[in-house]
Amino acid sequence: MVSLTTLKAIKLTPGLVARFLVLPIHKVKNPCIYCPGICLASCPTFVNTGNMVLSPLGYARFPNLAREKCLKCWLCVYECPVEFPLPDTFNKEPVVLEEVSYKPGGIILVADQDIDAELASILSDKLGTGLLVIRGIKNRYTHGGPIDEKSVKKIKKRLAKAELALAVSPETAHTLNINPLILKLPALGVKVSYAGPVHIPCLLRKYKDELLDALEKLGVALTSINEECVKLSMKKDVLYLCPEAKNRGGKVVYDLLLSSMGTH
Repeated sequence: MVSLTTLKAIKLTPGLVARFLVLPIHKVKNPCIYCPGICLASCPTFVNTGNMVLSPLGYARFPNLAREKCLKCWLCVYECPVEFPLPDTFNKEPVVLEEVSYKPGGIILVADQDIDAELASILSDKLGTGLLVIRGIKNRYTHGGPIDEKSVKKIKKRLAKAELALAVSPETAHTLNINPLILKLPALGVKVSYAGPVHIPCLLRKYKDELLDALEKLGVALTSINEECVKLSMKKDVLYLCPEAKNRGGKVVYDLLLSSMGTH
């Protein structure tokens, strides 16, 4: 584990911010190379090991290692003063999104073929929504790499026909910049019964307050918040909000939802 002394030694100063702001002028492709490690405290692999190579500073220098070891949680990007998308630099070839299947509806659930398509299909039937299944998102959060913007525009053009598009997984919400389904479940008139700790997905940290409010309305009695990345640690007594946790044997809020609706 990395020491608190190391983390506290790294401070964001006006001078450092100014230095970052002029980097685009000098056409610097990777500002992480010039950073002392503002985001280190947010990196799960660095905090877990204390190994600087397994940190954004190391991943910025060794993309081959990053493709394998980095969790692609994007927490470093959230901490970065210039929001540099480091995981997008691990591969040169853009990740292309492809439509797999489409069922129209006023509300469209969006899922990835390799993350949550089966779960999303069940949810779509139970909630009476449409469904768009795409392929490619799983690869982005496994190996890293930029997203192909043309393919994103094509997917969003398809979704523009719906009144509302909701992502079942955090990965889909993050890639397409659409609301996660969990935020809108209370408005759909569904309830669950649960009391205990809840995990907030890395990719949904910006929705944290909204998620907690939605969970309360949904019937969740929160006792504590868990923010450990599911790719590093899973706990049996925690309720997870991401389908990836279900794939790893965790208890997911959608399981409780389907159970309350008579589906097991």
